[in-house]
Amino acid sequence: MVNEGVKKSRSNRTFLLISILPAILILGGFVLMLFWGFYQSLTDMRFGRTRVDFEGFGNYAYLFGRGRFWDSVSLTTTFAFTAVACEAVLGLAIAKLFNTKALLANWCRPVMLLPLVLPPLSVALMWTTMMNPESGVLNYFLGFIGVDNFSWISKADTALLAVVFIDVWTYTPFFALIIFAGLRGISPEILEAARMNGAKAWGLFFRIELPMVLPYIILAALFRLIDSLNQFDIIFGTTQGGPGNATNVLSISAYFTAFQNLQFGRGAAIMIMNWLVVLVSALVMVKLWRYTRDRVS
Repeated sequence: MVNEGVKKSRSNRTFLLISILPAILILGGFVLMLFWGFYQSLTDMRFGRTRVDFEGFGNYAYLFGRGRFWDSVSLTTTFAFTAVACEAVLGLAIAKLFNTKALLANWCRPVMLLPLVLPPLSVALMWTTMMNPESGVLNYFLGFIGVDNFSWISKADTALLAVVFIDVWTYTPFFALIIFAGLRGISPEILEAARMNGAKAWGLFFRIELPMVLPYIILAALFRLIDSLNQFDIIFGTTQGGPGNATNVLSISAYFTAFQNLQFGRGAAIMIMNWLVVLVSALVMVKLWRYTRDRVS
């Protein structure tokens, strides 16, 4: 009996190891790619050159000395944090609506996830067509309220706002879905007890519902912030970093540096810096999530 138990335990361990082996291999591949990218960033690797010289941190020194690089860092963080903040607020409002028995909630639920299932590049092309200053449908509707020929993505002053708007339209349902799950997880007994003690609707929301779903909001913000700081498809499909450098975020800058200017080493350095921005932001969000989770647990 003991031998059979040992054999069964070993068999279970072997099965578990085989089950997670693909995930381990994929994760290992990503780690190797990260180290390879970091090595590239320390060289002067260019397309068409057989000789690659080791430059150390020369590419990073070049980037730190250029104002355009710091403009890209500022644009990346501004785009990501603005989009995620708007998505969190709108997602909370939609989730709150879905948690009611309103007729509008029943109508909106079936189509709410539609933006999430569309390819980001298709979304970018769709909104580029609708944002055309001359023939776009958005300016047609804005004409009813007296706004004529709004530039959207065709001018530097409004391009960043336009791509933030597209990102918010695309990913707000992600927030709404996660926050809605958090609202549904709140015990009805807690809400009923608060009502019996005289709590009104706003009091229930700000004192009970919002603190209890805050960990869900921050968790959704963590995933979306990681994605927004690396955003490429929507921005490239609409503005390609323009007009000028109005939407030249780090991912776009790295793409043009590596695949247009053919400076692979410098492009890799930009992506490593982008990765560091993502890492620092993610660590801050994880700490904030743990703090809010401990407060409600």
